[in-house]
Amino acid sequence: MENISPEIIFEDDEILVCVKPSGVLSQKENSNEDSLLELFPDSPPLHIITRLDRRVSGLVLLAKNPESAANLSEQLKRKQIIKKYKAIVGQKPEKESQTLMHWLSKTNSKAKTSKTESESAKKAVLSYKVLQSSERYHLLEIALETGRFHQIRCQLAAIGSPILGDLKYGFKRSSPDGSIFLQAYALAFFHPKNKELLTFEINPPKVWEKYGF
Repeated sequence: MENISPEIIFEDDEILVCVKPSGVLSQKENSNEDSLLELFPDSPPLHIITRLDRRVSGLVLLAKNPESAANLSEQLKRKQIIKKYKAIVGQKPEKESQTLMHWLSKTNSKAKTSKTESESAKKAVLSYKVLQSSERYHLLEIALETGRFHQIRCQLAAIGSPILGDLKYGFKRSSPDGSIFLQAYALAFFHPKNKELLTFEINPPKVWEKYGF
């Protein structure tokens, strides 16, 4: 972990926006592995606001003090923080764009979709559109309306379009670098202090070029 240095996109006295690499935990779990927070040893205690799965890369928002953390957490609760994702799939969805609604339940480390409501399931809604296609693969843009465990991975798999490299949800082969080809590429929110609207976008990981994107 000592050789990993997240790219900082923006930083001031209140917040830090960085790119989490694939393979890094957003937050420490029940293990001795370092997380994203431990990769900033010289920073004051950081509060993670937006989390990503270990094998997902992309923009992450952190707060530098409890006051900013509370403000941003409230924005997240009110759905004022906008996150958009890109993903590569091998099977093109039947529709070029669509809103998906499922009921998601969590079993151990995996999510499961259902079309019917149940007490143990949570409503999951996302919208996607096909941005472009290469010879064998397809690039999707995804916007979340809800934020559920493994939501994008599970819902795309449910329509027959698992994400490249995502063995857990049905893709047949792992990726060259062990990542799944899902990236949080766009982030927008209001600065917790001056209330300015901040927007950020990043380019896809270099490894995606091999697949036409």
